[in-house]
Amino acid sequence: MEKWFANPFIQNIYYEVDIMERGGLFDPPHYLYEESKQGVIERFAQHNIKCFFDDGWPDTPANGGGQLVPHYEKVSFDSGMMLRFYNSYFPDERKGIFRYLVIGHGGGFASPSKNNMPDTVEISYFPSVFYKPVLQLFNFVLMGLVPTQRGKRIAVGSLILHETTHTCGISRQTCDFEGIDNISYGFYLFPNKQYKETWGQYHSIMNYMYTNGLKTFDLSSGENGPPYDQDDWGMMFVGHFQYNMDFFPESNGGNSAVQSEWTVPGYTYDANLTTQFRDLVGGYSPIDPVKVNWSVYKASEYWEHPFAREIKVFAQPKIKTTRQWVLFAEGAVDAQGLLQFYSYDDVVEENIG
Repeated sequence: MEKWFANPFIQNIYYEVDIMERGGLFDPPHYLYEESKQGVIERFAQHNIKCFFDDGWPDTPANGGGQLVPHYEKVSFDSGMMLRFYNSYFPDERKGIFRYLVIGHGGGFASPSKNNMPDTVEISYFPSVFYKPVLQLFNFVLMGLVPTQRGKRIAVGSLILHETTHTCGISRQTCDFEGIDNISYGFYLFPNKQYKETWGQYHSIMNYMYTNGLKTFDLSSGENGPPYDQDDWGMMFVGHFQYNMDFFPESNGGNSAVQSEWTVPGYTYDANLTTQFRDLVGGYSPIDPVKVNWSVYKASEYWEHPFAREIKVFAQPKIKTTRQWVLFAEGAVDAQGLLQFYSYDDVVEENIG
C-alpha cells in the first residue's frame, strides 16, 4: 500500500468512487464535489486518520475510480445491482484495501457485496431546487436537506461521512446505542419536545436529525455524556470493513445473529508469554490513538511446520465496536523461554561483527 501513501502507524481509509449516469433530460448529473470530499478528509485528519478518494486518479488499474455506471432509479443493498457494479467496476486487487462508493440516483446505505464484509457504499441526492421542487420542500421540512449550492455539498459530505462511519464499526448493533440512525424526532423543522430533551443531545451526523443539516458536519465526541450522547470518534475502528460482520442486514431492517469464535489454527494461547510481551512493550500502542489488548500464541505443532514462526502476537483494539484481533508480530522463544523477534539491526550487527 506504499504506492497509495499508506502509513503503517496511522489508520488509512481508501475509497474508489464511481458516478451513476444520468437517466434522461430531467435527471440531474451526479457529482462528488471537491468541497464534500475535502470536508470528509479534514474530519478524519483531525483524528489522525488519513482518507483518500480515487474519483479519477491517473495511472490507476483498469476499472479504477471515476467511471460511469448504468443508471437505475433506485438501488438497494439487496437488489443485486451494487454487486453487479462491485464485480464489473471495482478491481479485484483493491478489494479488502479500498471501500467502493457509488454516487447514485436513489437510495443510500453501507452494506456488504461479498462475504458479509461492509465495503460497499451508495449515496444519492437531489442536486438542484429546479428538479422536483415539491420533493425538495418535503425533504427540507422532514430531513433538513437544504437545496442550495452549500447545502448540496454539505449533504453529500455528511452522507459519505455517515456511511463511512458505519463501515468503521459504528452502528446500533455494535454500540447498543439508540441515537444512531434515529428518526423519532418527527420533522427536522419541528422536532418533538421529548426528542430534543433526549436523543437531540447526540450532535452527530449518525443521528438522522443532524445528518443533512448545515450546522453538524461531524461525529460526536460525547460532550453531553450518557445516556443520550456517545464518543463516536473514540470507537472508530477503520479495519472493521475487512472482516465478516457479526450479523447479516435484512431487507426488513432486522438482523440475524451469526455466532463465531476466533481461533488460530495450529497455535495455542500462552498466558505467560502474553504477560512477558506486555511487560516488554508497556503501554505502547502501534496505531495512535487506538489502545490495544495483546495475546501471544505459541505453535502447538511447531516442529511439524518448520517454515512457520513459533510465536504469533495479536493486537485487539480496546474499542467497544470490535472484537477483531490483528496479527502484529511473529517471532520465536529462545532456550531461556524469552521472546525473540526479527530485528534488521540485529542481523546487520551480527554480520558486521
